[in-house]
Amino acid sequence: SGAWEAHADATKEVQEAFHPVATGPTLVLNVIAYVPLVLLLNMLAGFSVEYQHFIALYSLCPTLVMGLVYYYYLFRANMWQFTASAVLGWLNNWTMAMAISLVSFTQVAMHYVLLLWVERLLPTTWQGYMTFPMQTIESSVQNVVLLLYCFGFALVVSCPVWCEGYRICMEIVKREGELSKTEAVIEILYTTSQLAVVLQKQTALAMIQIRWGFPFHFIHFVAAIVENMFLHQMVQFKYAWIHKLCHEVQPLYRLAHLEHHICKGTYPITPAAGLWEVWIEGGTLNFCNTLACIPYIFFHAAVSGPNVVVHTMWPHKSLVQWHTLHHVTHSDIYAVNVPSKNDETFSRDVKKYKEPLQ
Repeated sequence: SGAWEAHADATKEVQEAFHPVATGPTLVLNVIAYVPLVLLLNMLAGFSVEYQHFIALYSLCPTLVMGLVYYYYLFRANMWQFTASAVLGWLNNWTMAMAISLVSFTQVAMHYVLLLWVERLLPTTWQGYMTFPMQTIESSVQNVVLLLYCFGFALVVSCPVWCEGYRICMEIVKREGELSKTEAVIEILYTTSQLAVVLQKQTALAMIQIRWGFPFHFIHFVAAIVENMFLHQMVQFKYAWIHKLCHEVQPLYRLAHLEHHICKGTYPITPAAGLWEVWIEGGTLNFCNTLACIPYIFFHAAVSGPNVVVHTMWPHKSLVQWHTLHHVTHSDIYAVNVPSKNDETFSRDVKKYKEPLQ
């Protein structure tokens, strides 16, 4: 609890380094800056020209176009209210976010080196590394992107289910509110266009690391699997702190996390992070980006598994979860789907909704 309180004090200092910028312009600048970042990362990763064209046309273009369409739906002309102070404020906030990312990337690098040191203590048969052909990595990402669009189409067809799920969430927390079918369809189209954000960025970062001579060893794969097996415990050591910081420092929230929360509802295709959030987390939610370089495994570890569980408004009271409430009612719970000891101690909503969710 002392660390949580110290984090609250540090948050005030971080707040002072950020400048307030309107939500609409921030989101527009976010997506405009995000596209060239991914294009650059794909070049540095050494992906083929065909793959880079595929990502640009079938992933980045929908992210940009649907993002701007959705922001216009929400903010209308206000999204284009760029002033010199707004642009400079966004650049300042982006720079501060990059400073936070340096801390995260340092943690990931230290974890990588530490595991290499531990590997030396293991039998030689347990040492070494494995890689996959670049063409295999590329085709897996391309297939997953197309699969995600099919997933989004299925959700559009079943949108009444998610509208009912939203109503049940509101009923449990005793609030008034509804999600219309039109709103649900627009939100599903938006979130589908954003869903490949984590996949393509983490894959590119993993391949850059390998290309620069730092391959993932067997011990890194084991560490990544353990992290995913104990996801709700592991997120408390890194993600929960950044998550809390993003929610409490509004300019940082708008820069890095808002795309993850901007919709009224939450769906199986809700992206696991905002456009710039993966970057400030050092490329990974926990401490190891290993799974991103194994064909299809990252999709199952991040989308078909956890994402379907924690980001779905299931239309039954027994299936309403803490992270669902975090999205739908903005509950102050930061350790994903299982409240941490700090959440239980300091969260208002854990105390308020614990009984209905039991």
